[in-house]
Amino acid sequence: MYNLFFPLILTIIIEFIIIWLFIKYNPLKLFFYSILVNMVTLPLATYLYIYFYQNLLVLEGSVFLVEALLLKFLLELDYKKAILISLTANFTTFMVGIILGYYI
Repeated sequence: MYNLFFPLILTIIIEFIIIWLFIKYNPLKLFFYSILVNMVTLPLATYLYIYFYQNLLVLEGSVFLVEALLLKFLLELDYKKAILISLTANFTTFMVGIILGYYI
């Protein structure tokens, strides 16, 4: 369970911080949306990666697009800002995952 729980918590925290840096209002609402978005995308991407499709870049690209759409509608953002936030958040968590995977 630790193997799936820790990355989820870390991703939620990192992506919340990034979303908040872009938007800077109502942190509780932003944290809730970070939880909601990542509870959908991270378990799904992990499951698909383990059991079906091991191309990490394609899966990460798909997660980026889904999260951009979710952020656009949940936070009522324009597409450009939602894409920028999602790209920044997912690139950051991807790099943190690579770094932690290398050192752990």
